[in-house]
Amino acid sequence: MPAKKPTRAPERGHRIARARKRRGLTQQDLAERVGVNRVSIARLEAGTRSPSMSTARRIADALGESLEMLFGGGER
Repeated sequence: MPAKKPTRAPERGHRIARARKRRGLTQQDLAERVGVNRVSIARLEAGTRSPSMSTARRIADALGESLEMLFGGGER
């Protein structure tokens, strides 16, 4: 069975990073608010991982953004 290739979603990652920075949060700050480790946030921002639905909701809540804006491809 071939190895699973990582997801590449750089635009989504950039939206998360921009929203995080607008809030004045570090990756560690966001990770603590969401309940994940900092590496998970770094991977999301790099576009190499996709969050579970529950993690995506917690990220959106922590950043005060909609799921659609962060993960759905819509722009503000």
